[in-house]
Amino acid sequence: MTTGQATIPAGDAGTTVTLPDLPPGHYLVRADGVTGRFARLPARPAVTGPTSRFGVNVWASSLVPPSRLADFAAALRDMGAGWVRDGQSWPAAEPAPGMYDTAQHDRRTRTLRAHGLAVLDVLSHAPEWAMTDASLPLPADLRHAYRYARRLAAAAPEALQLSNEPDVDTTRSTGDAHAAFVKAAALGIKDAAPEPCLVVLPGIAQTGPFQDLMLANDVVRYADVWAFHGYPDPSEPGEPSLPGAADEQHELARRHQADVPLWMTECGAFQKARPGEDLTPGQEITQARYVVRSTVEGLAAGNDRQFWFAGPPLHDDGVYFGLLDRDFRPLPAYSAFAALTSLLGAAHFTGPAPRLPDGVRGFAFDSGRGERVTVVWAQRPVRLDRYVTGTAYDMMGRRLPTGRPVTASRDPLYVVTPADPPTPPATTRPRARLSPAEHIVLAQRFSARDAAPGKDDGDAPPPHGYRLGRRTRMTVDVYNFGDTARQVTVAAQPVGGGWTVRAEQGRAEQGREATRIRVPAGGRIGVNFTVRAQRSVPRRIDRRLAFGATLDDHSEVPASVALIHLK
Repeated sequence: MTTGQATIPAGDAGTTVTLPDLPPGHYLVRADGVTGRFARLPARPAVTGPTSRFGVNVWASSLVPPSRLADFAAALRDMGAGWVRDGQSWPAAEPAPGMYDTAQHDRRTRTLRAHGLAVLDVLSHAPEWAMTDASLPLPADLRHAYRYARRLAAAAPEALQLSNEPDVDTTRSTGDAHAAFVKAAALGIKDAAPEPCLVVLPGIAQTGPFQDLMLANDVVRYADVWAFHGYPDPSEPGEPSLPGAADEQHELARRHQADVPLWMTECGAFQKARPGEDLTPGQEITQARYVVRSTVEGLAAGNDRQFWFAGPPLHDDGVYFGLLDRDFRPLPAYSAFAALTSLLGAAHFTGPAPRLPDGVRGFAFDSGRGERVTVVWAQRPVRLDRYVTGTAYDMMGRRLPTGRPVTASRDPLYVVTPADPPTPPATTRPRARLSPAEHIVLAQRFSARDAAPGKDDGDAPPPHGYRLGRRTRMTVDVYNFGDTARQVTVAAQPVGGGWTVRAEQGRAEQGREATRIRVPAGGRIGVNFTVRAQRSVPRRIDRRLAFGATLDDHSEVPASVALIHLK
């Protein structure tokens, strides 16, 4: 601690105090009961823009006053964030069909990008005019999703994410309905420009039947990025630990042979605080540790990008998440984030650190600057002098004196040594344009009385499918998002288990009920089917109801797969 005195001349409101040359870190200034905060940032700049692996959630329209936005964006850039995850309200952006008002959001996006930040925009729920009781929170006509996503993509954000945590909202929307929405929106993005922005799948809160059903509907082929979220258990005592979400999602992606990068678009720690009150000093340090440890472990798990939740002051249901305090001053976690991005650089994970003593965790990275950077920590202090060599830095990026003992502790430590030639920075590119068959989207439509049970925040027990009677009439909507009319043959797959599906107009084709229709470019045609449950069908047991389609050249349209049960 350093103390001193300064004189404010008569008639002046303040004075200037010259501080010594400070090392990187987080600092408090106290004067006559007034406390200020500032961060001394590392001298070495972080990787910026789309090649950066580090992102921050901002939700600027709700959390950042317009007068603060430019300074806030500069603070994120200086901290080393390459990406920001933002969004706007679809109901506000399109208050009536085809009448767009995105001026405010476009200004925010321009400000963020002007400060070198790549933008991941998120689609919100649909406007009320576009929904029905049966479609909530999605538009009943998916052409609205196509047009809105195409409009947003025309503004050229770096990436668009097709909704936020649909698996734990309070509606009865199902994985199959959301998959059809994702396909329509993705096609709007892909058709917006010759080199469109990245299509990012919805941020999934947790693995489970909702995501499984989305994946069964073959949504990955429409996307450039697989996304998910991960938070520690708030009831877990002591220091928060990285949840198993990354391992679960990477295993799921391997099972589905998804050849796309995985992004964790939300990761944060639950720090309880009353509204209007700051975190305690202990909570601030816990948050700073978790920023580093969760990001390092997420990248080590294979995440291509990692987004902290959140950057601005954010108090949500008794929990404080921000890297800045209520006056937009930096918390210790801000300085820890800056040290992390400065030291890791390109942050290409090369493997676990070898030959560390028991109780020490270590992760090695290629910084892209001809350096190997090893991040280590331990629950209890452990001397590392015999195990590591190189230049050591503390959690805030302060260089530790050479020749002194190096000790791993709960505060992450960085050790930098020379390495082989640098690895090129990480890039994610849009996939190839989608085929005419992939421009056909099938969507199953049931009446509101047949809606699936509520998701109960993602933890609802089975059954999860649409609730049908012994005889239910439903529709398969066939959308053509291509620029040419198409002849489409729609067929129901056998359900089995005492269920039968009969087309109201069609023919038997290889044991299936099939209907051939002509769908104009940009059009939608509904094909009606009747689903029957025989007396042998047990109640409340889910079965898959699937529909496929082909074009006249025999190319296959991605299937629509739903769950149904006898209520």
